[in-house]
Amino acid sequence: MKSIILCEGSTDFVLLQYFMRKVYGWEDKKTNEQARSKYIRYIRTMFKDADSLSIGGCGGSNRILPGFDHIMEYNSLSAESESYDKVVIITDRDECETERVFIEKLEKILQERNMKAQECVNNKWVDCLYKNGHGKECVFSLLILVIPFEETGAMETFLLNAISQNNSYDADIIENCNTFVSNIDKEKRYLTKRRYITKAKFDVYFSVRTAAEQFMERQNILKNIEWEKYIKIQKDFEKLGDL
Repeated sequence: MKSIILCEGSTDFVLLQYFMRKVYGWEDKKTNEQARSKYIRYIRTMFKDADSLSIGGCGGSNRILPGFDHIMEYNSLSAESESYDKVVIITDRDECETERVFIEKLEKILQERNMKAQECVNNKWVDCLYKNGHGKECVFSLLILVIPFEETGAMETFLLNAISQNNSYDADIIENCNTFVSNIDKEKRYLTKRRYITKAKFDVYFSVRTAAEQFMERQNILKNIEWEKYIKIQKDFEKLGDL
């Protein structure tokens, strides 16, 4: 089986690789892959037995839909043995656009590609029917994960919530860090976008948690936390076990 996960940026890209290795046993053979389109900036493929799983970072929320369209084009032109059997879209809930509007845009891409799908909803696998490059009828499964499920936020919000649920002491620190970030730049000279505020809250918490190691790059922070032990992450990502 051949699968792909499309995500937004480097935080998602690094976390998903770590999670799929640690929780579901995928092996990273560190292949030197090149991004396959201008809408998928970086990609890494992992393997488990005869199956493959690619994780593609699109480079931002506004590039997820074009990245998805590129994968749909790839499936339409590919032979049955080359196409993706499962496609996962993971995006943040930190934009003003509603979940429903995002899903409607995904469904429009499917319609324009003459692909027939069940109604798409968050956190549920749906089957999509299409004809490949040889005119043969095929099916792939689509999973949409708009994270966090329960509130506006981004992947960083999701991770901080997971930590808060596991540890009340850290929950207090996170709350204080969030308050600090929300109030510190009153003139909005630096934190000019909601996305910047979200990232700053994540970084400020980890600057406290990893102070003895001085400031670490975001990727190193993500790699050094045992995310697989956090119950919320296990629960919200449990459908990735179907890959």
